Amino acid sequence: MIEGFFNESIIKRAVKKKLVEIEIINLRDFAIDKYGTVDDRPYGGGVGMIMRVDVIYRALSKISNLKSQISKPNLKSKITNHKSKIVLTSPKGVIFNQAKAVEYSKLNHLVIIAGHYEGLDERVLDYIDEEISMGDFIMTGGEITASAIADAVVRLIPGILKKKEATKKESFSFDKKKLLEHPQYTRPEEFQGKKVPGILLSGDHKRIEKWRQEESLKETSKKRPDLLIKK
Repeated sequence: MIEGFFNESIIKRAVKKKLVEIEIINLRDFAIDKYGTVDDRPYGGGVGMIMRVDVIYRALSKISNLKSQISKPNLKSKITNHKSKIVLTSPKGVIFNQAKAVEYSKLNHLVIIAGHYEGLDERVLDYIDEEISMGDFIMTGGEITASAIADAVVRLIPGILKKKEATKKESFSFDKKKLLEHPQYTRPEEFQGKKVPGILLSGDHKRIEKWRQEESLKETSKKRPDLLIKK
């Protein structure tokens, strides 16, 4: 499922240009037996299966620049290198947003562990930097979340998008403010009685920019007023 996602569109081109390197690690390659077992029943009883800490540890150990940092099992040895990070997709994590995507895009190395089944052995947390969630809902696995994070991060890497301005004036990043993007229009100039706002046809770039800022604020006030609340 993940391979198909990364073999399309912008991410595919980014990999081809060698602007980013993506490695997909199958946890079953580090299973405890020939059957590919990566999970087990929870101690204390309960429904579902729990991902094993030893399997995930073996997978992390495969990543060369992490070996020295996770070399002592059962010890709190999280990454201290600010240019690398290990994150776990989990409904318990902080909500992923554009600011987090920008933060991750400045890293040299991002490892994403996709949660699955009923959850992961709590001892896995000894080897991660933070837990990340897509929102207050539950999915069958973290593969979609991991792919979404990768997509949001990759498009911010310099050289990925043709125009560097593309990531500067969009929702959550409009002129360094947490605003939604202004309305956009293209041809035809009129459709079913609805016309493109005249100011966009004026050629007056200063007035257009002012209009866009005002419309961006209106969009945010109408659709996401929570973004305007100062915390």
